Amino acid sequence: MKCVNIILILMALILLSSGGQALRTFSGNTISIDSPIADDVFAAGNMVSINAPVNSVVVAGGTVNINAPVKGDVIAAGGQVYVNSEVGGKVVAAGGNVNLGGNIGTNLVAAGGIVSIRPGKTIARDALIGGGDVVNSGRVNGTLTVYANNFTNSGSAGKVDFYKTENKAPQRDENRGQFNVFALLSIIGYFILGLILVKYVPGIFAAVDSEIRSSTLLKTVIGFVLIIASFIAALLVAITMVGLPVALISSLLILAALMLSGTFVSFSLGKWIFELAKMKQGDLILFVLGFVILNVLFLLPYVGGLISLVSMSLGFAALLYAARHFLRAWNAPAAAK
Repeated sequence: MKCVNIILILMALILLSSGGQALRTFSGNTISIDSPIADDVFAAGNMVSINAPVNSVVVAGGTVNINAPVKGDVIAAGGQVYVNSEVGGKVVAAGGNVNLGGNIGTNLVAAGGIVSIRPGKTIARDALIGGGDVVNSGRVNGTLTVYANNFTNSGSAGKVDFYKTENKAPQRDENRGQFNVFALLSIIGYFILGLILVKYVPGIFAAVDSEIRSSTLLKTVIGFVLIIASFIAALLVAITMVGLPVALISSLLILAALMLSGTFVSFSLGKWIFELAKMKQGDLILFVLGFVILNVLFLLPYVGGLISLVSMSLGFAALLYAARHFLRAWNAPAAAK
């Protein structure tokens, strides 16, 4: 549970730095929220159950149970995810089994081995679902878009778009299988972190997006050069014992920026796509679309590695440019005095 605690601490720091958003965090092996909470709830554990009304939920666990009404959005990831009560906003869920047994006030985005919408339940707007087996026994008022190997539609929808996917041949190499599991968990982790950041610190994404759209090609080249130069500089500083702490901290900051670069590029990609389609969507939907498309591009043979390098370089440079502008704005009042 140390990793869970670290994640929750990071969440709290992010939220506190964004202006004091209301927040309640929970971590442990078994978590049961049995009293109403008029705040946003962040929880992580082996078994997490929401048994009383809350404002919104961001939760990760082995088994996740939403058994009471949620006023806002639900963002959930786990081995088993059960949404058994009404959700006023949107639901974003990923897991081995995602079971939707409550009405959803706006949109649904779900991915899992098995994704089910129970009979009599309503999605007020659109639903985007990806999985091995998808079952819709409810009602989607808008468009139901499904990417799945098997799709059973005994319910109804305003429009249905089904895209059949094929199972890949199983990998017999045990080490490669372990690597694939690790890669999948990493993707899910980045996805959840991105959703949290987009929701609570949207200003950072707006600033970095502005930099990504300005001189994109030039910033990609600059970013690639800066990545190499940064690590060389950190290595040179680390040669001296006095500079070793500085080098370690600098290296950690560089790694953090590199790890987050794809998150910012995902948001910008999703925003650009919706702007081309002349459609308006919330920031979370922009990020989800961009994240999915970008990670699919990473998997392409031959060019996937190049796309990953371009994304990392562009995001790294844009983040540094945005940080520089922020520091200039921060120091401007002091200079005026």
